[in-house]
Amino acid sequence: MTANKVIVTNLSALRLKYSTGFQRIRDAIGQLIAADKKRGLTTLLVAIDSAADMRSVKGSPVATASDQRQVKAAIDAVWRACAPDYLVILGAPDVVPMQILRNPARGDGDANVPSDLPYACAAPYSSDPSAFLGATRVVGRLPDLVGSRNAAYLVSLLGTAA
Repeated sequence: MTANKVIVTNLSALRLKYSTGFQRIRDAIGQLIAADKKRGLTTLLVAIDSAADMRSVKGSPVATASDQRQVKAAIDAVWRACAPDYLVILGAPDVVPMQILRNPARGDGDANVPSDLPYACAAPYSSDPSAFLGATRVVGRLPDLVGSRNAAYLVSLLGTAA
């Protein structure tokens, strides 16, 4: 399974968060995929919480949306199976969590740093930032608003991307 771009998200978390607005988000994702096709890009949506989607990439579905270890393993499986030019994480950290790394800067008052860097690296899950010194993947995030229940922002963001 190959694609130029893979969009990964947790559809269960989006559905729970947006309830009645969820279908608008699904439609906007479909419009982005269609717009990418017109640009000559093959774009796949992979739901990391879907047993079927994760089986197709030889990975395990994410059972707990906030489980960073499960999410890292799922995204790694998607990358290995799809070999995309780039990967887009869809959703804020309450949909697809950032990985919490130990802060290498001493004395700034923050013990940990939330980061998407581990998703850009082939190294397995770790909270040690030195495990992720060699990014080999192009990864970006289209974030919605943390805690928001209004789908309008994410629908608009997907529309702009389309």
